[in-house]
Amino acid sequence: MRRASAVNFLLARRRVCLDKIASATNVDIEHQREVELIERLVLDVRAGRLSTFELTHAKAIAVVITN
Repeated sequence: MRRASAVNFLLARRRVCLDKIASATNVDIEHQREVELIERLVLDVRAGRLSTFELTHAKAIAVVITN
């Protein structure tokens, strides 16, 4: 996956988590932690510090970034 596509993927996943947090009736620590992880991944992917990453929550995925 290209770097820009990986960032877009992560931002979409973050948006889904934020929507779930907003619609939750109680504090959803699990989704809050996932949002924090995704935000850090976005920064690292944009800066070129990562060339691979995995997400295991909900639907597991492994991403290899190409330039």
